[in-house]
Amino acid sequence: MIQRHFTDIASIYDRMNRLLSLGLDRRWRQKALLLVPPYRHSHIIDLATGTGDLAFLLAERFKEAHVLGIDFTPAMLKIAQSRNICPRVTFAEADAQAFRVSLACKDASADLVACAFGFRNFPNQAAVLKECAHVLRPDGKLLVLEFFRPKYRILGALTGLWIRMLAWLFAPHCRSAYTHLWESMQETCSEDAFIQEAETSGLKFIDRRFFPPACTALLFSREMGRQAEP
Repeated sequence: MIQRHFTDIASIYDRMNRLLSLGLDRRWRQKALLLVPPYRHSHIIDLATGTGDLAFLLAERFKEAHVLGIDFTPAMLKIAQSRNICPRVTFAEADAQAFRVSLACKDASADLVACAFGFRNFPNQAAVLKECAHVLRPDGKLLVLEFFRPKYRILGALTGLWIRMLAWLFAPHCRSAYTHLWESMQETCSEDAFIQEAETSGLKFIDRRFFPPACTALLFSREMGRQAEP
């Protein structure tokens, strides 16, 4: 179901993101990357890469790193590949819940794993967090940018109204996909619950930043000396 939604909206995904966020979505990604310490990175994984926005920003910020963008929707990856002009960025089709096996990723091989607006769409967030903990090197970082469950009902109601209104005006043939977007924001966990789940998976919470009006960046580290959950 989720894959079908993203297939349906692939051609309008970037345009609708700009409309829904009033042009702030790229700035949110750029600000989130500032949480990551500026040490040398050689291997970065971008989960739920979509059309590649975050992957390209990662390559811009970390000049020597190879960035692997992963997504399970071929239509999204096709657009990402068509936009790619950086030899240090590659894309691959895989399910984030089991990407280590499907892509033969070695444990403790990545300096940074990043995911923007993807976790609430994963049916099993705990499985993805465990995958991240395994693939990260000791002291490697996980950066998550997400619309977590709104703390205030009025904010959730206004967000839902905004999404449905723009979908009706600009994407009438994809209204069900954007209804899912709003519903996923209502059904996903809170920031604190996500942090607790990440720490259970072998990650240590480091920092957070709220970007008005509705998204938050969380930074975690793979704890040195602690075995990742199987």
